[in-house]
Amino acid sequence: MTDRKAAFDLEAFMTPLDPAWTEPTDEQLQQFRKRLRGVVASFADGISVRDTSPGAAHEELPVRSTPDWKLAMLRALRVARDEAEAMNEEYARGAGAGGVGYPELGAAWGISRQAARKKWPGAVVAINSHANKEPIEFNAFGGNARIEWHPEDGGWWWIAQAANGRHEDAGDKVTYDTSQEAAAAAGAFLAANARPTANGDST
Repeated sequence: MTDRKAAFDLEAFMTPLDPAWTEPTDEQLQQFRKRLRGVVASFADGISVRDTSPGAAHEELPVRSTPDWKLAMLRALRVARDEAEAMNEEYARGAGAGGVGYPELGAAWGISRQAARKKWPGAVVAINSHANKEPIEFNAFGGNARIEWHPEDGGWWWIAQAANGRHEDAGDKVTYDTSQEAAAAAGAFLAANARPTANGDST
């Protein structure tokens, strides 16, 4: 037993799989909707003031056909929505703490990585708090650039001065998921501004 425990690779086990899921089939979606509807309807039965015990309604007019029960169902759906919002926050941060980035979080929720960063700000910071995020500086095309990690945004940012004297940065609302992406953007700026304009002025 000791040998089996020693052979277990925890780091490999906790490494996120890619892809993390497969798209649900139509049959799976139908089954899920049916189960979800049943769970919410059962909760609505519990908060409804209508008597749902056997014999409380005419066999041709079930309790769940009444307008007030439908209002109870609507209230139950609101509770389900609020709980889903709380759960998505919990699991997004849990995934982020386990090594998942904003592109993957966005894909799981069906939104862009920028939207994911806005929806769950700081969710990816936890995985990088212990990592080496020292600034990176490089020279290219006669200019220089600096790549920095912004923990509050959970991404990389760049600032650069080109050979023609022009200064530029990624912008206040732009960060990149990897230092390589930020460096590529900075490099593209340096390349585009490697020389003065035709009249000799900087652009």
